[in-house]
Amino acid sequence: MSTPGPSAVPIPLHIVGEPPAPPAPDVIGTSAGAGRRPAPAVRPGVVDWVALGVEPRWKDQETGDCAAVLSPVRGPATGLDPYKRYAAGALQRGETALVVACTGAGKRSHNVFSGTVAPGIHLPDHYGRISANPRPSGVNPELADGLDHAEHDLGTRLLNRSPDTWFRLTYLMESGSSRPGVARMWPPPGEGEQLRPILVDGLGAPVAGVWMPASGNARWFVVPHGTDQRLLVEWLVQHALPAYVPGALTRARSTLVRDPAFATGAEARLAETIAEEQRAHEQRQTELQQQLAALRAVADPLRDGLLFGTGRPLEDAVHDVLVAAGATVTRLDDVYGTKSADLLAEYGGRRVLVEVKSANNRPPQSLPDKLLKHLNTWPGLTGAEPVDGGVLVVNHQIKFPPAQRDAEVYTDRAFADALTVPVIGSARLLGWWRREDWDAVRHAVFGDTGGAQPPELAMPDTDPKASGRPGLLSRLRR
Repeated sequence: MSTPGPSAVPIPLHIVGEPPAPPAPDVIGTSAGAGRRPAPAVRPGVVDWVALGVEPRWKDQETGDCAAVLSPVRGPATGLDPYKRYAAGALQRGETALVVACTGAGKRSHNVFSGTVAPGIHLPDHYGRISANPRPSGVNPELADGLDHAEHDLGTRLLNRSPDTWFRLTYLMESGSSRPGVARMWPPPGEGEQLRPILVDGLGAPVAGVWMPASGNARWFVVPHGTDQRLLVEWLVQHALPAYVPGALTRARSTLVRDPAFATGAEARLAETIAEEQRAHEQRQTELQQQLAALRAVADPLRDGLLFGTGRPLEDAVHDVLVAAGATVTRLDDVYGTKSADLLAEYGGRRVLVEVKSANNRPPQSLPDKLLKHLNTWPGLTGAEPVDGGVLVVNHQIKFPPAQRDAEVYTDRAFADALTVPVIGSARLLGWWRREDWDAVRHAVFGDTGGAQPPELAMPDTDPKASGRPGLLSRLRR
């Protein structure tokens, strides 16, 4: 944790908005009660500025010497005096103009071209604006690639304390059209301004980012409205200012505190050790995230097939579970068409037909008859070797969320007890697969196989060009 230096001079930050004020007292004898007061203006939340080492500067206070701008509600009004004085001061000192702006606060609109749009952020001069489209609930952003230390720390803080709503950010810039106010989507080719993502959603769209002009003399960090202000202030003081505006710390604190030229040897060595540990941690975290993404890329199709699949996708998922359990599996549709069951599975000297079916609601009681029909016609097929029976796998009640589906395929106890072939729910296969309970899979499909062990399963493929469904699940084995 960063500790303040010996100087008691706080760091001046321009906070866009009005300072929090205590509620007006009720006056005894007046006709207007507490419930009749006009609604207060939107104000930033209560923050212990002194504890954070910050002096907040509001709209009617001097901003020319401020270290940065924090806009908790939306981007600062760049045409008004507080921002203009701040920007002029940063330019005079040769410092980066540093802004943290929250987007998405206020009334939303909808149109056929952009969908639902929340209030965005207007950038200074003629740089255009950043639009904000609210994302659905349940979005789980991830860190973007190529972040520096300060950006990585901000992204991690946002993930650990997520706002209520994320917004897709799009950089829109004024076009060369003769019509004023016409905007075009960024990035156009050959120009230097950019909105670089810090966090991206599942589609790769930025939900937090940093905008920089081509000159590099400004950094506007754009985060969702509702982000905790203390989080942002702590990040500004502890990470953003040292990285982008170190002169602000020099002005606010003793020049001996932060200047590496005056550090002792022990301080310098420890600081470098901390930096190395941080880099190693970030590298390791990136590697783990990549490994997790690779595992999910392999597992998601199978998981989706077992829970929501019909037809060939469901058949593929069942095939992969059986292969992972050590069975040899043949796709019968490729050999006999629709004259036979879907799969022929072999393990421990036993051979069974596997019929794979699905039902949007409760499955009809006629499904087992389809497997029985294939078992009866199997001996008459050319080249068909004898089988030891069959099993029916059903993905049932697909229209229901998985947690609301019946645990058993058939809930009519009398009918289930009268069945002459095993019936397995695909969700049950999923449970065994997740736990790598291959014994349960083999017992359900093949019965007692005399304790035969499956062959060693392969490690994940390293060749990105490797293709083909067989062995998909086995690549998850570690």
